[in-house]
Amino acid sequence: MKIKLMTLITFLTLSLFSSSATATTFSDVPNDHWAKGTIERAVNHGIIKGYPGNRFAPDEHVSVAAFFTMLSRAYQVQITPNNKKLEHWADPIYEAIEKYQYPYSKLQQKYINRWESKFLYRDRPITRTEVAEIIAGADGVNYHGDFAIHYILSQGYASGKLNGQTSILSYHGKSFLTRAEAVAFIEKLKTKGLKELRVRPQQPSDPKKLPPLPNNQFPDPKEGVLHEVLMNYPGYYVEPLHPNVNSMFRAIQREIIPAEKNGDDAKLELLILFEDLTEFGDDFHGFKNEEDVRLGGLSSIVISDFENDNAVLIAIDTFRQFDIEPPPRFLEIIKEVMTFKQKKVVPYDGGQFIIVYQGSQLTISLQKK
Repeated sequence: MKIKLMTLITFLTLSLFSSSATATTFSDVPNDHWAKGTIERAVNHGIIKGYPGNRFAPDEHVSVAAFFTMLSRAYQVQITPNNKKLEHWADPIYEAIEKYQYPYSKLQQKYINRWESKFLYRDRPITRTEVAEIIAGADGVNYHGDFAIHYILSQGYASGKLNGQTSILSYHGKSFLTRAEAVAFIEKLKTKGLKELRVRPQQPSDPKKLPPLPNNQFPDPKEGVLHEVLMNYPGYYVEPLHPNVNSMFRAIQREIIPAEKNGDDAKLELLILFEDLTEFGDDFHGFKNEEDVRLGGLSSIVISDFENDNAVLIAIDTFRQFDIEPPPRFLEIIKEVMTFKQKKVVPYDGGQFIIVYQGSQLTISLQKK
């Protein structure tokens, strides 16, 4: 019995998130706060610090750099001492995690304007969706957006913000992460079996391999089709156009990790538009299962960076994935429209393409029979 007791004591002492003999209390974290114990354990083990005046500020938003710092401390990432003058306090953290290839872990060099800090990308608040993408990467998979949320929910690394609801909608991905939520996330990772940080693969992971969530809930299957297209185009992903637009209104963008040297910001490549879904309202979120096909189909694709051959090829592959076969000369026809700025009407089996160049955008619309 004594041996078992000593083993248990040793395990609890060595555990990163074990209870500490010296409890840390904060004036703004009452005894009935949902994360009180987690906060105390995280502070006692050096994952996060409190503020002067015995404050923790549990509802304060966490920056991108701060989240990477907490994650690195929790998993004891080796930080190499840096003797050169730091440009940003988190430089050593970013250098240490570079090898893991996590999203949002590179420096935005381009100034938004001459008044903005070039470190704005590190210091801005991190969203819960971005956290899901980083955590999925830490588990060795590459999912973006709702698929990353789906993944961490299915693995038990997170739950919804509403008690008793485990769903993509209740996760509130567009909300900013708070300090209390950050330490809760990291503690859950440790307790659910993520023993070490893994390298995020460059190739996107297959959404079809995601297990169903409770009540047979799946992400939007049309978004899955777009992801399937992008499996052949590393560095692109599916991104919601606007927080208030439902999940079927999607844009394909370059991955939101700006180039480090040339200052190229993420740039809109294509906008994939589906038929009007306003009858479902802004709160509509996806399908209940993969067979639910009530919603309207693909209606048009807007190409903003039409000089990029990949953008045009993605558009063509997207049409094909939705069972719309462009004619053999379709690529040449698109280039003719871009060159001569003339509208083209091109028939296909089931309707016709209407190709228009206007302003700085090329729009390919579908007119169905």
